[in-house]
Amino acid sequence: MEYQKFIPEGWENNLKSFSKSEVIEAAEKGKIIQGLVTKCDSNYNLYVDLGKDIKGIIPRDEIEAINIDETGFPKPNICTSKVNKIVQFKVKDVNNNDIAILSRKAVGKEALQWLRKELKEGSIVDRNSKKYKTLWCFY
Repeated sequence: MEYQKFIPEGWENNLKSFSKSEVIEAAEKGKIIQGLVTKCDSNYNLYVDLGKDIKGIIPRDEIEAINIDETGFPKPNICTSKVNKIVQFKVKDVNNNDIAILSRKAVGKEALQWLRKELKEGSIVDRNSKKYKTLWCFY
C-alpha cells in the first residue's frame, strides 16, 4: 500500500516562509503545502501567511471537501475554527496582485481518492483525533 500523509490541519508545527516563485512552482506541480491561517473575514474566507512577498486566501468554497451544508459551502463555524491553525492546501492560482488562491478542498478530495483506492479490509491507519467519543459496535 502506498503511504500518504494527509493531515488537513497540517503535518508539522514548524512553518516555512515561501517566496512567490516557490508558491508558483507549487501550483504548477500540484504540490501540497501548508501555512498558518491568520484571519477569517465576514464572508468566511481564510487568510494564510505564506511569506513576505505573497499572501494566500482560501475562498470559503475551497475550505472543505466533506463538511458542507445544503448551499454547498462549509458551515461558518468550520471556517472560523481554522484561525491560528496550520492547514494543508494546494495552490490554484497566483494573481497579478501577489495573492495566491488556495484550496484545502483539493487536498481533501485527494485524500478521499487515496482512501478509496488504497484502503482494504484489515488495513491499519495511523490517525490523529481531534475529539474522542465512546463508540459501540454491534454484530
